[in-house]
Amino acid sequence: MPTDAIAPDTEPSSAEWSWISVAYALQAIGVFGFLLGPLIGLVISYVRRDAEGVGFIASHHNWLIRTFWWTLLWYLLCVAVILAGAWPIISEIAHEAIRTGGHAHEFRFGIAWDAIFATVGAAMAGGLGILVVWIWNLYRIVRGGLRLADGRPAP
Repeated sequence: MPTDAIAPDTEPSSAEWSWISVAYALQAIGVFGFLLGPLIGLVISYVRRDAEGVGFIASHHNWLIRTFWWTLLWYLLCVAVILAGAWPIISEIAHEAIRTGGHAHEFRFGIAWDAIFATVGAAMAGGLGILVVWIWNLYRIVRGGLRLADGRPAP
């Protein structure tokens, strides 16, 4: 790794400013539900963070990399909560489909209220978690972008 790649006092080139601006823009696209943008931004950040002459912008690449992975982890955990809550209903439907051999006229569907409440509760908890993660992701992108605009390293 070049020594000036991590030197915070190195003035980044205009190309490095362009790269980090593109990476932030692609991460911001992810806030609107487009996963391809943040994935491309992640690749850019991984490739450019150790580039020669990147200066303090390396901290922004690292910031975006951490933001991406933590956001993904928490989104997946929230979806797992939703699926775990829905499992009693999914399981009941699957068992009934197997029992009847797929014949719709024999299908009896009876779900207990506790399964319904578990599913609704998990969906609400998971949905609230997704909202919190979305807000946190947006906060990280805006905070990093403002620090970049001020010419300061990311925290």
